[in-house]
Amino acid sequence: MKTAFAHWDDRIAPVFDIARRIHVVEADSGRIVAETGVVLADDLPVQKANRLVELGVGTLVCGAISRPFHEMVAAYGIRVIPFVAGDLSDVIQAWLSGTLESDTFVMPGCSGRGRGRRRGMGGINKEEYPMNGRKRGGMGPGGGQGQGRVGQGRGRMGGPLAGGAVGTCLCPKCGHREPHERGVPCVQKKCPKCGIAMTRE
Repeated sequence: MKTAFAHWDDRIAPVFDIARRIHVVEADSGRIVAETGVVLADDLPVQKANRLVELGVGTLVCGAISRPFHEMVAAYGIRVIPFVAGDLSDVIQAWLSGTLESDTFVMPGCSGRGRGRRRGMGGINKEEYPMNGRKRGGMGPGGGQGQGRVGQGRGRMGGPLAGGAVGTCLCPKCGHREPHERGVPCVQKKCPKCGIAMTRE
């Protein structure tokens, strides 16, 4: 299975949601057998997730990632290792050697270690963060007000607050639609025609 590393300027991209490039590595017994650079031309989460599936990616290594995006990628059976920071080449070598999830590559400002870091996504990685460009880290000085504004008007799964119990779940593959059920995220529903995870329209 292949591993995709979201990167920007030869470093792990600080936010996967807006990342445009991934470096796809295929390894065998700790050695790289193939690697290629891929441009993600589409900004829509569904299109990005589908592109990862098309490439045969089994693991995604990235910086911060919004909760809805993480859940969508995971619904396709792709393992996500978030909150990673560092030079792309160093991160790839750490992945090959099995040391990627050490504190050395933890994104600045993110609490927790290893698997605990991923379990804590709900507290660390909310949709309201505006992490752009090279800026990395948590809620630094001057960041709280801007982050709060971005988060306003968003629902629990990243959709409009006004959506509530109404709305539609959409199959990104065949276009099948079903009414959204309160308390049941669309990504947890399978399309009755295609069998893949649906997304909130």
